[in-house]
Amino acid sequence: MSKGRHTPGSSASKVNPGRRAAVRALLRVNRGERGDHALEAEAPPAGKDRALAWHLHSGALQHRAELDHIISACSSRPLARLDPAVLAILRVALFELRHGRAPDRAVVHQAAELTRLEASRHVVGFVNAVLRNRSRAGEIPPRVLLNHPEWLLARWEARYGPEQAADWARRNNQPPPLCIATAGDLAELDALLAQAGLEPEAAQAAGMDVPGMLRVLGPVGQVGALPGAAEGRWWVQDAAAAAVADMVGCKPGWRVLDACAAPGGKTFRLISQGADLLSVDRSATRLEHTQQGLDRLGMTAKLQQHDWLEGPLEAVGLMDAVLVDAPCSGLGTLRRHPEIRWRRKSEDLVQNAHRQFAILKRCSTLVRPGGVLVYAVCSAEPEEGEGVAQRFLAQNGDFVQDAVFCSAPPTSGEDAFWAARLLRG
Repeated sequence: MSKGRHTPGSSASKVNPGRRAAVRALLRVNRGERGDHALEAEAPPAGKDRALAWHLHSGALQHRAELDHIISACSSRPLARLDPAVLAILRVALFELRHGRAPDRAVVHQAAELTRLEASRHVVGFVNAVLRNRSRAGEIPPRVLLNHPEWLLARWEARYGPEQAADWARRNNQPPPLCIATAGDLAELDALLAQAGLEPEAAQAAGMDVPGMLRVLGPVGQVGALPGAAEGRWWVQDAAAAAVADMVGCKPGWRVLDACAAPGGKTFRLISQGADLLSVDRSATRLEHTQQGLDRLGMTAKLQQHDWLEGPLEAVGLMDAVLVDAPCSGLGTLRRHPEIRWRRKSEDLVQNAHRQFAILKRCSTLVRPGGVLVYAVCSAEPEEGEGVAQRFLAQNGDFVQDAVFCSAPPTSGEDAFWAARLLRG
């Protein structure tokens, strides 16, 4: 029988599709894909199985250090020598055994069937042995339970102290909140969601309410099925990201460049404030997604594909404001993108800073005298944020720093952003 064929009595017919999707998405992440994109490609279209897939996949990524600690303690084979599918199955099953609700016997049985389906029947005994003997790992050290790379924890401890760093790490291991923004009446949206049995509350970033935004509590289900989604009454956006867009101080009629625009949340925010938007991104695919969002919301912007590292943008004229949410390590988004923590290295930060400075320098030439330049990164690491801004100011005396925003460590589930508002003389 061919691998993965669904016939009566086969392993495929016995395996829960949510568990299988979680494992297959992990394998895609191992090959370099983004976690949310990988899961979207593998997860069932709706229902409890889809929710289970997201829960197990995200949890296995968030808790990878503790899961690997158990596997290493219960196996004579080094992790690096395990078949990737076997390792993914073990991580998903161990996460469910430790943090799920299904009976242990059912989880172990499902792992065995998944092994037959995605790896080989010859290693089913090995998978069973690791799962059934997991108690041999003993008490897991508190440091391991934080589930973050040591180099990153050390950086946070040096800046914020051990207690705040550990608290931030623990929050990164929880599901991210759903925050939505609207260009319409917030009270009406609040009431609409409440009538559907949800629990909306004011969305916060850096300890402050973000205007026009709600944080939605309670079982959400599929986001696209929530009240008002189909009618374009709101869009999903992180509260700190919205606060960064607000730093522009947009006035109706301003010409604004969103220099690194995709997936589009800041563009939508600025349009809702009356801006005439030029939205630029290096990815044509991501710009297509931005256009889809504009269409759903009934908004209009000019979109243009461009890579700032290849040179300046010609023939667009000077702008009243330019927002540069530069590509970065993404270390402020670990709650939303848990795979990032296992991919980044400390040396990446300096390399990123060189690229970020080049982008900021080229974008700054499009700010009119008296205009606004906002530089932001979804990372609290000084090399990528403050370091780039200060280097830019030291070399460009016609700009002065007017305000700084930082949402690190996050306190309300928001991403950790650093941003500066610069004014051109």
